[in-house]
Amino acid sequence: MSKQTRTSPYGRTGVFLFTAACGLMAGLPAHAAETVPQEVQRLRAQLEAQMKVSQAIQARLEALEAREAADAKAQAETKVQAEQVAAQAATQAKTIAKLEASSGDNGSFTMAGGRPTFTAFGGKGTLQIGLQAQFDAAAYFEDNASVKRSGVDLGDGVNARRIRIPFVFRYGDVTATVTPDFGGSPDGRQNTQYLYEANLAYMPFKGFTAALGYLQPNISLQDAPSSNDFMFMERPAIMDVERNIAAGDARAAVGARYYQDRFFVSGFLTGQAYGGQSTTTATSSVGATGSVTTAISTTQPSNGQQTGAVMRVAGRPVYGEDYDVHLGFSGSKVFSMNQNDSNRLAQNLALSVQPELRVDTSKLINTGSMPATGVYTWNPEVGLRYQNFLVQAEYVEIGINRQHQAGAGLGGATQTPDLTFHGAYVDASWVLTGEPRLYQSARGGFGGLKVAHPFNPETDDWGAFEVAARYSDINLNSHVQRFLAQSVTGGVAGGQQDVIQLGLNWYPNDHLKFMADYQIVDVSKLSGATLQNQAGLRYQAVGFRAQVAY
Repeated sequence: MSKQTRTSPYGRTGVFLFTAACGLMAGLPAHAAETVPQEVQRLRAQLEAQMKVSQAIQARLEALEAREAADAKAQAETKVQAEQVAAQAATQAKTIAKLEASSGDNGSFTMAGGRPTFTAFGGKGTLQIGLQAQFDAAAYFEDNASVKRSGVDLGDGVNARRIRIPFVFRYGDVTATVTPDFGGSPDGRQNTQYLYEANLAYMPFKGFTAALGYLQPNISLQDAPSSNDFMFMERPAIMDVERNIAAGDARAAVGARYYQDRFFVSGFLTGQAYGGQSTTTATSSVGATGSVTTAISTTQPSNGQQTGAVMRVAGRPVYGEDYDVHLGFSGSKVFSMNQNDSNRLAQNLALSVQPELRVDTSKLINTGSMPATGVYTWNPEVGLRYQNFLVQAEYVEIGINRQHQAGAGLGGATQTPDLTFHGAYVDASWVLTGEPRLYQSARGGFGGLKVAHPFNPETDDWGAFEVAARYSDINLNSHVQRFLAQSVTGGVAGGQQDVIQLGLNWYPNDHLKFMADYQIVDVSKLSGATLQNQAGLRYQAVGFRAQVAY
């Protein structure tokens, strides 16, 4: 009997699936074996690509190295060429120097520093010719009551204040300077003094100068800058009085000055100013009866000239690019007065000064003649600059040592005490266009300014503008008491002057300058036998100046 076999409902499907799975599993190794070459081929392709990139980089490196080598070669060649050019330039410079030196033997002409300059002696000698011309005009507006009281009526007008033509000859370390002056107060001097300076200077090294002749000894901060660089048309009155005692223009002097960046020092022995020696001699003789006879001679000079000394120490202990602090001290001493009497009794001195304009010649304060045996002055100086703003001030004291005498003998009833006069000023400057008044170490003070943008309407440049203000005072009264005679006190009533001043200056360029000053002046002076009268004067004034300087 045969058995019947049962078939599962999943039999055929399961067999199919099982068979397919076994076939798939059997095929896997065969498929993996087939992909290995493909992977190797793919990796080879990547390697070849990387090698190509590496070769490209290597080629680029080689190109850069070649370029660097070429650049180094070019640099070396350029350096050699530069050295050759420098050597050629040095040779040409030597040739030019030789040509200039040889041409200087016969003379050459340039405009060094804006001045006509002639060169000779192989370039060792130069002659410069300069010019300073100042022309002033002024108008005075007096108080009518004070005019009537004082009897002084100031006159408007014009004045050639300074017309100087400096001739400066330099040879090596020696400089000879001669400067005639055809200006004055007003329109030419009132005497024969037409000389500003005539001297020899020796400058063996930078900063040191020894000088001999007629010159301007250094005294005071206000006297330090050139008159081309003034803030106002004139110095303060007290400074003019001080400088004219033993210093000032055309003073016979010998001395030296030395400066460095931070300090300035000078000292001079001085004599008479040029043209100041009197040719009028008073000779006294005593007769048999005791009478005194005085004979006047105009054919011989005075018996003894003035001798004195002037010194100044100044500097800027603190300074920087935008600021300068100045401190200083000046002084002078007259040892022997100018004498015009053979018996050495008439040693007289008079102090006076014109107002701080030089159009009218009136001297509103004046001590008159004072018998004196000596004079001294001293004054401290101070100044401060910050950028384009400058302020400076000085105080001056003047002492007079007098002959204590009455009439022609000593010990008389009239008192003659020593006298003391004084004065001061403070002034300030503000340059509207920004240029500073830079410090000049060689002069020990503040100089002028360099115009940054000279006048040129086409480029809308107008030069430099400066405003300034000043108060100054001078007092020539000493031992004075109103309603008491000077013979009683032995005093001198020279008067007192106060000036308030405003100024406006225009600099079209470094050689031209136009100034306008406005002044309020108050002069107080006593007069009469017992000083009972007020003879002062009050007024206002305007002054103008046109200046050219090279």
